[in-house]
Amino acid sequence: MPVFNEAASLAETLASIAAQTFDHRRIQLVAVDGASTDESVAVVDRWLAAADIQGTVVSNPRRRIPISLNAGIRQLAVTDLIVRLDAHTTYGPAYLADIVAAFADGPPDLGCVGGHQVPDEGGTFQSRLSGALLTHPLGVARLDVLQLTQPRYTDTMYLGAWRPGLLQRLGGFDENWIANEDSELESRLRADGWRMLLIPVENRYHVTRGVWSTVRQWSGYGFWRAQTIRRYPVERRWRHAVVLLGLFTLIAILISPWRMLLLPAYAIYALAVVVLGARQAPIGVNLCACVLFPVVHVLYAVNFLRGLAHSPPKFVSSL
Repeated sequence: MPVFNEAASLAETLASIAAQTFDHRRIQLVAVDGASTDESVAVVDRWLAAADIQGTVVSNPRRRIPISLNAGIRQLAVTDLIVRLDAHTTYGPAYLADIVAAFADGPPDLGCVGGHQVPDEGGTFQSRLSGALLTHPLGVARLDVLQLTQPRYTDTMYLGAWRPGLLQRLGGFDENWIANEDSELESRLRADGWRMLLIPVENRYHVTRGVWSTVRQWSGYGFWRAQTIRRYPVERRWRHAVVLLGLFTLIAILISPWRMLLLPAYAIYALAVVVLGARQAPIGVNLCACVLFPVVHVLYAVNFLRGLAHSPPKFVSSL
């Protein structure tokens, strides 16, 4: 569990880990702190001292998530099933038990099990706006998994868990990846012949990013998603072509005599955002989403194109 200045949400996250129905004697928590300046480390230390779950806190002054994840993996044995956790997510009581059961019941080539990201509905106005991006049909939501009720094979997931020894065999996370490190690892996993299973496991993600942080996050995702495709061309999907088609279409219309058509087109788009989001968020959030969504999509597409123009760095195992 990478941690950086998460003191405000850690108590709730750790409480959900303490409430797991899975045998606590078989759980070991490795928290990797990215040089937090708040009470995060003290919160984890106090919890470990009082809990019936063993664990440790590891320091990562370089802070980047792939580096933190690899530092945590190095604390574990190749016989351990590894579960990635997020420090501002809470987990249902059967979260670990459901993951272990999925591996036990799955085929020999099942390498990774996980769930889908479910944002919490509360929070500040900015966090609700950022959360809407993850659930709205016109945001970045994967509509086919929002209401997941049955396990299904997939090519990506939120967080994830890996069968014993697999992460060590694959060389861990690529520490050159600034963002989208999970997609790069998933591509490497499938290239090695493993499958990924998405299960309806309970979690609630507490959105902590503001609007500007969310825009920067998805801009980075665009670049590094393209880098993953450059490294693994087999990962190309129709949705990536749609990203570029949308960008080129927008540019073509802007420089054409029909640029004024963008105004009625945007009005229809904004109306759709408000109507489709009416059940999920207040009108104010949906009105601001009319601006946030297209900004995110355009910047994602621009950086995706930029990522396609650069050769990715070579993967070097950090384990």
